[in-house]
Amino acid sequence: MEVLLTLMQAIKTSASIIKWGAGVQSEARKSLVNELCTICGNCDAAYDAVLARLVPIKNAYTDPRNLAKELRAFRADTETRNKFKPEFLCTQVDHLLVQLHDSLKPLKYSIDLRRIEELREMLHKFQNVDAAIFDSYDQFAFELDQIATDIQCNGSRSFPPMASEHFLAGFSDSFPA
Repeated sequence: MEVLLTLMQAIKTSASIIKWGAGVQSEARKSLVNELCTICGNCDAAYDAVLARLVPIKNAYTDPRNLAKELRAFRADTETRNKFKPEFLCTQVDHLLVQLHDSLKPLKYSIDLRRIEELREMLHKFQNVDAAIFDSYDQFAFELDQIATDIQCNGSRSFPPMASEHFLAGFSDSFPA
């Protein structure tokens, strides 16, 4: 998925910049790495929550009524949805950007000044992606709700269990393991 590739690129860029100044401002660099790891952990936790939430749906494939009920429950699950809000996923990105811009913060001076703009650009790019992740989650939940409506209105003839399996597999396959 593009989100994970962007995050990986941000981490690689950060790592290469951090290597430049080994020993100089090491605490500030450690803080940068920790915040980037926290961002990765938040994204991973959100994805894990979705995968766990999909288990009851997968278990209901053979029972159209139960499948529709589980699809609706997924759509109504605000706890899982909240894990995809930009405030949960990437608040640290805003914090890092402020520190990189602030001349009084040590982080700005702990990395190669010639590469600081590159790091800022990667963080800005990821900052824009977190809202897209949230929108994608909402779209996915909406599509599951539409499937539930189709099942309830037309019965299992209109949406056989294999189709729902294929739809959910497509979601799972869009994320690398």
